[in-house]
Amino acid sequence: MTARVIVTDIADADTAQILDEMTREAGYRAADRFNARVEDLYDRLGSHPDSCQARPKLGANIRVGVVYPYLVVYRHAEGANTVSIIRIIHGRRKITRRLLGNV
Repeated sequence: MTARVIVTDIADADTAQILDEMTREAGYRAADRFNARVEDLYDRLGSHPDSCQARPKLGANIRVGVVYPYLVVYRHAEGANTVSIIRIIHGRRKITRRLLGNV
C-alpha cells in the first residue's frame, strides 16, 4: 500500500528558500538536481515510509531522511497511510522540537 505524502506549508517554504539560494549560488541546474533528489525521497517515503531513521526525541513518530546536505523531517505513525513532511533543514543546524514548531 502506498502512503500519501503531504508537504506542510512550512516545509514547502523551506524548499522554496533552499532552491532560491541554491539557484543564486550554484545555478539552476544544481537547484534542479537537488529538487529531483527531494522528489525521489518523497516517492520512496510513499512506498517505504518507515525507511528513514526514527527520532523519538523530536516527537512521536518523527523520522529524518537525508538529501545531502539537508535533512527532511517527517512524521509517519505505524499503520497510518500518510507521511507528513514537516521541515527541510540544513544538516549542520541543531534540530530541536522548538525548531520543528507544533508537530
